[in-house]
Amino acid sequence: MSKLPIVIAPDERLTTRASEITDINDEIKELVNDMFETMYDAEGLGLAAVQVGVLKRVFVMDVRLEETEDGPSGYESTGKFCMINSEITELSDEKVVLKEGCLSIPEQNHEIRRPKYLTVKYRGLNNESQMLKASGWLARCIQHELDHLNGILYIRHLSKLKYDMAMKKAQKVKRYYE
Repeated sequence: MSKLPIVIAPDERLTTRASEITDINDEIKELVNDMFETMYDAEGLGLAAVQVGVLKRVFVMDVRLEETEDGPSGYESTGKFCMINSEITELSDEKVVLKEGCLSIPEQNHEIRRPKYLTVKYRGLNNESQMLKASGWLARCIQHELDHLNGILYIRHLSKLKYDMAMKKAQKVKRYYE
């Protein structure tokens, strides 16, 4: 396992849609292990492959108990996951505003409004088809990482003025991370 360099915004790779994974081979498994190591080292909750410069539809996350809130019965709120070719199949009408940050946009946090609960289908590392109902930070993290795979930075959910200000700050901060 090895730590990978995190891509810092602005960077074209972060606004590019990642491609489907057709074969979960040893290379993908090694990437996932390296992504977990990178995420833990950076103290993140999640990390998408595009954030380490790999334009593949995979992300990892580990939402610990202290980040959770109680959700409805049958919904997970914590856990360590690797999601390959994930697709949200259901979003709640109920929304919640919480502060988000991003390893690719360091030194910033913004309040983002997202659905509170969701259902996602995905492939696991052993190519098994999975379905997960998620709430709280786990649901938020899935949405955030899936946005990355679709070429969307979380700050795109801000107003144009706030987005422009966030990108200006990101450009200044990026110099210190290169």
